[in-house]
Amino acid sequence: MRSALIAAAFAAGVLAIPFHERRAEAGSYGPDVDVVYVTAVVTVTADEEAPAYTPEVKHYGHNFPSQPQPPAYTPEPEPTPPEAAPEAPPSYEPPVESTPAPPPAAPGPPKSGGYEDTCLYHHNLHRANHSAPDLTWSDDLKNTAKKIAETCKYEHNVEMDGGGYGQNIAAGVPFDNISAVITDLFYNSEEPLFAAQYGLDDPDMSEFEKWGHFTQIVWEGTTEVGCWTADCSAGGLENTGTGVSPWFTVCNYKSPGM
Repeated sequence: MRSALIAAAFAAGVLAIPFHERRAEAGSYGPDVDVVYVTAVVTVTADEEAPAYTPEVKHYGHNFPSQPQPPAYTPEPEPTPPEAAPEAPPSYEPPVESTPAPPPAAPGPPKSGGYEDTCLYHHNLHRANHSAPDLTWSDDLKNTAKKIAETCKYEHNVEMDGGGYGQNIAAGVPFDNISAVITDLFYNSEEPLFAAQYGLDDPDMSEFEKWGHFTQIVWEGTTEVGCWTADCSAGGLENTGTGVSPWFTVCNYKSPGM
């Protein structure tokens, strides 16, 4: 059994300790050169006058054939391939910037002002502050909460109907003021006490009694809630001090939070 009884709070309401399970250059050549050697041949005959000599020219050199040059060969021109169509420039698509999902919208006011709608409205109002999705109402959790509240024993009970749920309890606040239980006792009074634990993988659980109701309300993995407030005036509310009105509120949560 875990409960937190603060004497100063008994006049208006009593809050219980929340339950916790828990990335080449080509070489250049000189010009072609024709080398010419000139040989003078002289024939001598006796008693004859030497004729004037006629030089015989012999050619040695590059690209100068001694035989008649064959007709020049002119290669047929190769067909000109058709010009390829110019490639279209690549299209540019600007990067798509992802837009973060907006936080959940704050819930509207209670539809009917009844107990169930008021419970949901105040839970989801505070969950929206922490980007947690809305809770839905569970009649099963409510019926279990009703059984526990009507025992009129101010203590946690998470075994009723098989358990498997989280739980917040409070005393001293009437049925028609459930908004005060959720907003004033469970949330507003504890949220500042949890500030030092934000971002920690392992919060200091020695302080759990001070902020456990708050964390159960805003726990992201919780999806359902069901509450009941019982009037225990007939036989009194056990485990409370004098001056505490005999109203016992039980809220059950699934899945349970911390």
